[in-house]
Amino acid sequence: MPQPSPNTPLWDDNPSEIDFLGFDAVIRPVLDAIQTPNLDPLTVGIQSPWGGGKSTALKLLADELAPNRRYVVVRTDPWQYDDHDDVRGTLIAEVLDTFREHFDNNAAIVKKADELLMRVSWSRVTIALAKGALTSVWNPAELVKAFTPRKRSSPESMSGFKSAFGELVEYLPDVDRVVVMVDDLDRCLPNAVMATLEAIKLFLAVPKMVFILAADQDMVKDAIAASLSATNRSERFADRYLEKIVQIPVSLPRLSEDEAEAYVGLLLSHQYCPEPQHLPALIDHCATRRRTNSLPLLSDFNALPWAPSSDLLALAAQLTQGLSADTLSSPRQIKRFLNAYGIRSAVARARGVTIEPAVLMKILLLEDQHRQSFEILASVSAPDHRNFIRDWEEWAVSTDTEAAPPDGIDKRTQNWARSQPSLADEDLSPYLSLAATLLSISVGGQTTDRAGTLVSSLLGEGEAARDAALTQLSSLPVPEQESAFDYLVSSSRRLTDLDPMFTSIIRWADQLPALVPKAVRAIRDHWRNLTPGAVVELQNSQTDELRDLVREIANDSSIDPMTRVAAEMGPSS
Repeated sequence: MPQPSPNTPLWDDNPSEIDFLGFDAVIRPVLDAIQTPNLDPLTVGIQSPWGGGKSTALKLLADELAPNRRYVVVRTDPWQYDDHDDVRGTLIAEVLDTFREHFDNNAAIVKKADELLMRVSWSRVTIALAKGALTSVWNPAELVKAFTPRKRSSPESMSGFKSAFGELVEYLPDVDRVVVMVDDLDRCLPNAVMATLEAIKLFLAVPKMVFILAADQDMVKDAIAASLSATNRSERFADRYLEKIVQIPVSLPRLSEDEAEAYVGLLLSHQYCPEPQHLPALIDHCATRRRTNSLPLLSDFNALPWAPSSDLLALAAQLTQGLSADTLSSPRQIKRFLNAYGIRSAVARARGVTIEPAVLMKILLLEDQHRQSFEILASVSAPDHRNFIRDWEEWAVSTDTEAAPPDGIDKRTQNWARSQPSLADEDLSPYLSLAATLLSISVGGQTTDRAGTLVSSLLGEGEAARDAALTQLSSLPVPEQESAFDYLVSSSRRLTDLDPMFTSIIRWADQLPALVPKAVRAIRDHWRNLTPGAVVELQNSQTDELRDLVREIANDSSIDPMTRVAAEMGPSS
């Protein structure tokens, strides 16, 4: 079993510098397109749902281009711009600023870039004035100048910007391509999406320019449609608009179960590999098996200096088989689950709770995928855990179509319950108690805040409120009802009037037969405190064991005389 690292193993959400996902198969064609002379200018769309690895693909692509000085790479993220009123201008300014930094020893290029930046600045002044953002007093002549259309050749005009920008790009020495990588476009508001696309198409799309847009294509289309909603243009226009911008759409592959298993295995290996320099060999080995479609991808490690243990690989397989299809296909969601596993493992160690990684992984999968069933398991009393899980696992492997899972357990947990490892012989009580405190749920012998509030209502004033509380309590899972019932009985120590408690336990036991033994025991524990009202409730009970107590009360001379009289009178009509 992989040994815990000194620090909690966690995985960040930053773009990865290592290709765990086999994105080389996507990166290579994009590089080929960038190097194709007749695709000029070029816009490539790298698309996948959120969390699919788009930012990582951009990072890997940038790393491939970085060693070649004939490529100028501009990384930009419109979602993080400070100036949301002029996204277009900010994007253009970022490209020009990159030119100034890249060619800071070339005075002619710096001057041309500054001249174009001045046009952007004048454009921003006009936008700010139109929006009323500039509130200082302006000279009327300056206002007229700011709003007066300028000649294309004017250094203050955006109308001639594209041709001037094209001249600047052509003038860049020893540069084959300027590659602008736009990330997180699908996180932007509709107006920002349109402004970014307009900046590319109207001002920057000149020879030598390449744009790589990383975004969820459907969300970008929705943003285009939303920004045009007032123009009565249809969603079809949004499709056409994006097609006009993006010449080469590239979809990142969704993770299959085999790919996801390898991905988890590599992430775990990255944490547990004792010698980091051995990890690239493992990644290359996985990539080689991927190219030959040899499954599983993490196997046959004979020639490697280090290989993951069989327990680590089993953990990866266990996680992959347990996660839902939606989570399984998203690298970000997989990392989130692994982080939850890492945190829970660290908390357990800090609290002195010992639990095998595979057992923890299985319990965490139940919590993540089937929360209600997890709460049922947690609410079972500690001595009954093993038998409860054994019944659960036996149902899961049964061929009897009439078989049913334990009370309250979702039938959709069948695959989980029959997966390895078996939990029937594990002592889960310490961990379940810990998890319950972290999740604020009921654990065997404890009561949730929700149930505690309802029990308080049972003991309060007002018949209608008590009836409503009992109705809600009766709808809870049986183990939670049993815990709440115990809490009700234990509350008697602070009561001066026991009638509400007697009434509640009798009516509750009538609705749930499993509570009858507890109800009989509670009444006997409070035998000398019985009231005439409690006797009336017993007489009207639908349960034989409770009605039989009335005869004993009538014959017990130690009972309060008024209570005995009520018992002797028989049930009310």
